[in-house]
Amino acid sequence: MLLFFALFYVVALCDGKNFTLSASNFLLNGEPHFLRSGSLHYSRVPASLWADRLDRMKALGLNTVQTYIPWNWHESNFEGTETDFAGNRDIEHFMDLVAERDMLLLMRPGPYICGEWDFGGFPARLLANPDLTIRTDNAAYMAEVGAWFEVLLPKLKPFLIENGGPIAMVQIENEFGSYGDVTTNPKDEAYLLALIDLVRKHLGGSVVLYTTDGGNIGSMTRGSLKGDIVLTLGDFGPGTDLMSSSIAGQTAMNSEYNPLMCTEYYTGWLTHFGEDIATTETASMIATMQDMIDANMSFNLYMAHGGTNFGFWAGANGQGGSNYQPDITSYDYNSPISEHGAHNFGSDGVDKFEAVQTLLRKNFDDATVEEPIAPRVEAYGEVPLTNSSSLSFLEYVRKFDIVTTGDFHSQEQLGQRFGFLLYSIESIGECGECIVEVSDLRDRAFLFSNGNLIADIFRADETELNFTAIAEPGATLDILVESFGRLNYGGGMGTDWKGIGKLEVDSIQVSSGVDHRFVEMTAEDLVAIETIAQDNSSGGGQRFLSGTFEIQEGNIANTFIDMSDFGQGFVFLNGFNLGKYWSAKGPVLTLYVPDEVLKTGTNEVTVLELENYLSNPKISFVQTPNVK
Repeated sequence: MLLFFALFYVVALCDGKNFTLSASNFLLNGEPHFLRSGSLHYSRVPASLWADRLDRMKALGLNTVQTYIPWNWHESNFEGTETDFAGNRDIEHFMDLVAERDMLLLMRPGPYICGEWDFGGFPARLLANPDLTIRTDNAAYMAEVGAWFEVLLPKLKPFLIENGGPIAMVQIENEFGSYGDVTTNPKDEAYLLALIDLVRKHLGGSVVLYTTDGGNIGSMTRGSLKGDIVLTLGDFGPGTDLMSSSIAGQTAMNSEYNPLMCTEYYTGWLTHFGEDIATTETASMIATMQDMIDANMSFNLYMAHGGTNFGFWAGANGQGGSNYQPDITSYDYNSPISEHGAHNFGSDGVDKFEAVQTLLRKNFDDATVEEPIAPRVEAYGEVPLTNSSSLSFLEYVRKFDIVTTGDFHSQEQLGQRFGFLLYSIESIGECGECIVEVSDLRDRAFLFSNGNLIADIFRADETELNFTAIAEPGATLDILVESFGRLNYGGGMGTDWKGIGKLEVDSIQVSSGVDHRFVEMTAEDLVAIETIAQDNSSGGGQRFLSGTFEIQEGNIANTFIDMSDFGQGFVFLNGFNLGKYWSAKGPVLTLYVPDEVLKTGTNEVTVLELENYLSNPKISFVQTPNVK
């Protein structure tokens, strides 16, 4: 078995190209090949824009693309019995586009991806199985992974470089050294070995397998395997000390074959709600890139183009509990190619795209592709909104069927992937002080007594996941819980279910008679909204607002919706969920609208506003992002 794994690095391939390793180089058809890679997540970019973004990456001077495959992105239902590989999920089309540009592909199929994506790409149902432990050699977990890889990996095999496709390397897991430890936990070591066996079973013995961990010997030792069974690589941001640390770690982990590479070189950074927008200095980014080139250290720009966390797909960081940092909808990342395809600028005011392009053209003779014309952006102006329903959002959710009645269940226990979960108690009965205490909130809760909002709590704003409010005797109690995305990184991932854990009234626990309803806010759910335009200020201002605007033929372009005057909620344009806004927290006050969402003629926008009651609500379509 070990001989088999060692031989795959040097095997000669006769169908198409071959990609192998030597002591210090990546080899393409036997010749040294420097990987100038950039990350582009196809799940964050509409399929109609994939070609454009790849062309911009090629013009940047890159010859390779790196992407994640989010497991949950490709499952159409909670149970995982239906999968979707069409339209914006057509990974085979994406790989074709990469191949058409004569670029290589570094594939990261998970099963865990991190990536600031909901639950790190895992399906929500994994949290509902009490016998399942993620990211280790657990029977229930590995059965799920095995079933998923049976579906996914055969789709990748025709695209391996040996079969004439673009896939040069496949990653095993992701930054495992920041979660597990193969040196102290035999189950963690067995887990990585099992993943390698699964990938080899489906993809064969020739494709190069690699791991990515923090660029230091500690992370690599905990998260990878010594020797040549897998190529150990690291990630880091600007700074030569980090680079030196990563080289030392690689050298200690890899035996005969040790081409140097930074698999995630951070061109910018992520942003959470309530933070300042993340920007990084262009000059330092370029300086370390030159250091890597001088050291013959291939790199992957994370990100080359960030994209957008449309819908409910944004994840969160933190350790669990109130240590919780949800990611904003924009995944611009301050990368060289901005969210809408333009140039980004660093904190020093220097154009990141031009700086990278200049550097690569100076060092590589084949980095000569011209950049496509700048993406067109239009400002369509103001659109007044009116109530699209006579119902408040609370009343709307109460129209949905009761899923179960009894003690409190989480979203995952109910078979819910994302959206809103409503707990209702028709009468809390007679009570003294009527103090309602809620425990273990995940993530935001709106508490209503007889339809009146009496508490609005966000888990990250509290020191504990508990809160109290005063209700009315005999009141109908409703607790509307919104999920802000499951943790995608850290030790708290495996317990970050959504909902509440316990409720007490005057210190007496409520453990029965709780009605559960949920809404995932799918396109079908939007159709269910009543279309009666009538003022209604109940429900603490929570309501659907809608409006229409016209676009003339030939005038469809990218745009941004400015939500500065609103509180927190979601925007749907022609049925497409553009994502979450939260103007009070910021820092980004706009939502990106890709041109494919728009259409000639009448366009309909629906806003679900959860915080503010606006007497004359209106939105504005603008040409540039608004950041506070």
